[in-house]
Amino acid sequence: MKPVDSFTYRLLECGGISSLQVRLLKFLSTIQKNISQDSLDLFALLLAKQNDGDTRISVEKEPLIAALQSKMRYLGMDGFEEFRDSIVNGAQPIVQGDYKDIVEEAPDTKAFYQKPFILQNGYLYPSKYYFAKTTVERKVKEIFTSKPYDESELDPCIREIESITQNSQGKGIVLEHHQALAVIRGRQENLIVTGGPGTGKTTVIFFLLRELYLHSEKNLQAPLYLAAPSGKAADRMKESIEQSIGLISADEFESNQLIYSKMSNADSFTIHRLLGYRPQDNKFVYNAENVFPENSVFVIDESSMIDLTLFADFMQALPHSARVFLLGDAHQLPSVDAGAVLGDLLETKTDSIVKLTVSRRFDENSSIGRLARLDSSDYPFILPEAWDIHQDVQMLNLDTRTKSAAFQGLIEKWTREYLDSFIELAAQIDPHNPNQEDLREQVWGFCTKARILSAERTGTAGVENINAMIEHQLLSRTSGLPACKIVMLNRNQSSFRLYNGDTGILCAGREGERCIMFKGNNGFIFYPEYQFAADVLETAFATTIHKAQGSEYDHVLMFLPTRPGHPLLNNQIVYTGITRAKKSVTIVATPETFKAACETVIERDTGILL
Repeated sequence: MKPVDSFTYRLLECGGISSLQVRLLKFLSTIQKNISQDSLDLFALLLAKQNDGDTRISVEKEPLIAALQSKMRYLGMDGFEEFRDSIVNGAQPIVQGDYKDIVEEAPDTKAFYQKPFILQNGYLYPSKYYFAKTTVERKVKEIFTSKPYDESELDPCIREIESITQNSQGKGIVLEHHQALAVIRGRQENLIVTGGPGTGKTTVIFFLLRELYLHSEKNLQAPLYLAAPSGKAADRMKESIEQSIGLISADEFESNQLIYSKMSNADSFTIHRLLGYRPQDNKFVYNAENVFPENSVFVIDESSMIDLTLFADFMQALPHSARVFLLGDAHQLPSVDAGAVLGDLLETKTDSIVKLTVSRRFDENSSIGRLARLDSSDYPFILPEAWDIHQDVQMLNLDTRTKSAAFQGLIEKWTREYLDSFIELAAQIDPHNPNQEDLREQVWGFCTKARILSAERTGTAGVENINAMIEHQLLSRTSGLPACKIVMLNRNQSSFRLYNGDTGILCAGREGERCIMFKGNNGFIFYPEYQFAADVLETAFATTIHKAQGSEYDHVLMFLPTRPGHPLLNNQIVYTGITRAKKSVTIVATPETFKAACETVIERDTGILL
């Protein structure tokens, strides 16, 4: 490896690639003896872009220079011009076919997987992403085929669902036009149902499944799978379906008991568990050679969080007869790993999409609703140095790097507003006392009423520092009481059916027996604290915006990064944070950083063509 002036070294120094990726580059030079340092630097750029979510880079001059420039700007690196010529020069041997030991050109079979990189139509891919891309292209064309439908069926569908349901006010559920459209189309075709928070995606799926099963005995007799990238999201979808069953009239339930029992008894899975992940050989039980049963029905929620390779693994395990319904919000944060499956499908498979647009979480004409659409013309309500929690949306022009007193005062005000009696009440909880249901609900309300969200984990306005500040403030006012707090799991705890991102409350318990209280479908569940490893639980008065995906709170206080050009200043971060709020959101940022975040959209290059 070239010394400290190499592009690869600079990437490593700035966190653009990992030390493991550097070792991979060194390994390439042992396989391909004639590889140049310029070409190694180009491969390093490919791996760095992979860390951003891209699955390929162009090896043509102008797009390659643009990729280099955007990566260096993303990392805050200087010296773009210094490396431009070497990166461009490094592409020539690849294009000329000089590296046949590590680069395969546009293979037609899976044999290419023996080489680490693929060159096709001027783009360089890591092999696993090329294979995933082609698998997704082939299977999506096979599984998602649009069919004609009769719009005259929409009104009868709406009237029927209204007649068989009853909400808490004694009225039937009235579907919006596009919700009914999804129900009608889902009877005979696989669909992608997209929409923002509160648009009723899982409610629509419930009625869609009912319609499907009413008209298809073969699907009714086949398995139903409810799945999502995370166990938390999968369980939440199952809970939503069970809540919808509770809205069905007695006569309707009796008439179609088999259908509702099937939906109620359906298990929920992470996608890894659905496919049957085997850690011993890093493979799945269900795959291209061992597909799921014929006519199986799949509902996959939070599809925006699925990375390309996992989606390819799922798609190749589907039989041709499978019924598949993907749900998701393309404006939310994409998957942690590379790819942007939902975004790619929404752009390229438009004939299989139903988009829901009416939100019941917040009024579309409210400030939250307008701000969620990220239209810059909707920002006249930004208020400098203001605090009025009763307002729908407000902006605090507060640079947390320089105004530490104002920042501390903000956290203190928030703590008094929403957490002042938390420890006092939580300390009274006794897991052995069955007569504390009201108290438990009151304490649990702290988890859903308000939450601080930050784009960053570390730093002054990172969740670690904010949580420490809140704990100190609470304990300073409750001297002598045990240190109760809101906590969150950072790893799956499958034996308890608890998952990464699940929230609980650490309570003192009887005689100092510290326990964690979680809320399940049938009430509150308590687990002794000692049953969890020390590093599994983290304080969660404040959480990262990433961790908050799929959650909702009445009030949100959201911190954005203060450094211009920060990689977490993007449109999806702002949208995800704002749409966690039902009643009010306060955004802490400078006008410059907020504007930059709204105007910066995460775009991933995957090359999927349908």
